[in-house]
Amino acid sequence: GDRDRARPRLHDHSARRRTLRILNEIEGHLGGYLLTVTMINFGVGVATGIICVVTGMPTPAGLGALAATLNFFPIIGPVAMFVILAAVGVIAFSTLGAGLIAAALFVGVTFLEGHFVTPTIIGRRLELNALAVFIALAFWTWLWGPMGGFLSSPLLIVGLVLKEHLMPVDVPQLPPD
Repeated sequence: GDRDRARPRLHDHSARRRTLRILNEIEGHLGGYLLTVTMINFGVGVATGIICVVTGMPTPAGLGALAATLNFFPIIGPVAMFVILAAVGVIAFSTLGAGLIAAALFVGVTFLEGHFVTPTIIGRRLELNALAVFIALAFWTWLWGPMGGFLSSPLLIVGLVLKEHLMPVDVPQLPPD
């Protein structure tokens, strides 16, 4: 009687606790990810501002802030920033070569950031393999375009947290019949 009614409640309670643990862990990991990406993008903005100062571009602080903001959008953001730097440079300088120096240096910064800095830092910070981060970025960008690129690491984080909780490694396996 009473034991039969109590058993489903205990199960429901433990399932709720497990779900809350999973959601709290996902929230913590995603918060850490967002903070890390924000710091990386701030670094891209500072590097872009320095490039603009060194090359004599107008409003280097504004261009740096724009680069940091646009870098939140994979592929589209850096491409838009390159176009903006090239356009401002061509307008601001008398020769085409001088006008494109800042844009060319920006390509170098975003290449290093996108291929080495972000996969390595995100991988270390969240205990993810840099190759897994890169493959997730490539796959989700291919599947959904720039929005997929934007969501690739959060999706990878959610998937890994769910895998860790729903298929734990330390569960003993039943012997074969």
